Amino acid sequence: MGGRVTPSGVPQQKGSRVQYGMSPKGRAQQARLKRKKKKTGKQFKNLVLVIIIAFVFLFTPAQEHVNKQLSVWLGDFWKSIGPAHEYPVNTEYTLQRTVEIENFDSGERQFLYRLPIPIQRTNRGIEDTTFSHNGNLDMAANLQLVKSMKVGSSFSHIDVPVVTVEFLEESSAIALGDGFSSVHWPTLGPNGDRCKYTRCLIWKGDIPATSIAILTITYEIESFSYAWNSGDTISNPITGTSQGMDVSNSGTFSDLTRSGWVGATTSLIGEEHQWYDRNVGGSIENWAIDGDHHLVRAAADNIQASLPVNQQYNTYAFAHAAFIYVRDNVVYGPGSPYPPRSGPTCLAQEIGDCDEQANAWMSILRVKNIPTWYEFGALTSLNHEIWEAHAWSVVLIPYSSEWCDENGIDLDSCYLEGSVDVVNNKWLLHTPTAFSEFLEPYSPEGTAPDEFYKVMSINAYQYDWVENWDTIIGPNHLGGTFKVPYVTGE
Repeated sequence: MGGRVTPSGVPQQKGSRVQYGMSPKGRAQQARLKRKKKKTGKQFKNLVLVIIIAFVFLFTPAQEHVNKQLSVWLGDFWKSIGPAHEYPVNTEYTLQRTVEIENFDSGERQFLYRLPIPIQRTNRGIEDTTFSHNGNLDMAANLQLVKSMKVGSSFSHIDVPVVTVEFLEESSAIALGDGFSSVHWPTLGPNGDRCKYTRCLIWKGDIPATSIAILTITYEIESFSYAWNSGDTISNPITGTSQGMDVSNSGTFSDLTRSGWVGATTSLIGEEHQWYDRNVGGSIENWAIDGDHHLVRAAADNIQASLPVNQQYNTYAFAHAAFIYVRDNVVYGPGSPYPPRSGPTCLAQEIGDCDEQANAWMSILRVKNIPTWYEFGALTSLNHEIWEAHAWSVVLIPYSSEWCDENGIDLDSCYLEGSVDVVNNKWLLHTPTAFSEFLEPYSPEGTAPDEFYKVMSINAYQYDWVENWDTIIGPNHLGGTFKVPYVTGE
């Protein structure tokens, strides 16, 4: 919280001068009348407040109406004056990322570095369509357009295909210009020298003794705000809020098994309560997401019991209540050295960074078979001055069949896939300050995140690895800004 504003100096003493107008006695009398009038007004306001309070307590039908109105007034008031994150509606910028690997050994050392080729993000993941109306498809909204990606050593000069899907095998690798490393972007495969689930760039070579290898990546990006919810906490409506979801049009837990992509995703992901083992092949499993852990199941039971009876099986209501639970009960703090804290550990220790709180929230949702998965990238503020690596979540929630029928939407396409960032209080919200680099694809037991976490292999004994992110052009904000409170009510 920013410091309070303090006086900038002591007022200077003014010289005496002749005053004209009402006599001192007249001014005193006028002041008494003003004070009396002011006091009377204050008493009248207090009386009205007492009457309202008494009316609320004495007349139950009025109580609910007045409480709702007061809640609206207080909510609007807090939105206007309370602390909030401010986000642009639309932004264009050029992002530069620098990776430095320093070899301190007395001999040259071989290394391999995997860099995800960023996705073209829409409000339906990487798909370009959303709802189906008797076979007629709605076009998806663009959330992130990566217009170009270039790499090099001292400067970016090699074009990497991002708009089109193309591959370049190691046999045709392009020399980086430093004399000892090259880049290529191979087809998908299970071998260690390529990526298995998502397209990636491979940077490899032999770093000379006591030397530094540098990879400079430049992305040209246009990004858009989008809300999958009705936008109750957002200061200004943005794309998505008009058809956003809330408790009234959400499906229930039983809708998670209906036909189409919803049921398939629930079967492949939601029903897999343990996800992403960081110790594959080891004697002790270490699941990042664990919906079978007793602490997680207890938290899920308490969250469900805290909901109104008519919302206890509502998917949106449960997911949002779990979001508030983690947000309010886990403090942000330094992450654990690799591997990050699991969901159960994060809840037990009541501390975690971005991906650890995501693990906690997704673990709770897996108890109820709600499909969730990872989104990785980087995050900045409105001015784009400082970037940090970041992780958050995606959730699938079906709309109610009644809402789907009313809007003429085929049931198998009637759902949302929305972003959720617990530590930044972004509920079903994408902002242009988030750079989405890796959207987790399906993989058995969630092994795909390893492609993001385990990016480098090197045979050096002594080395250093540093990454930096900088906005080198822009940001050019379009369409104004909007605010989201740091912490909102339930």
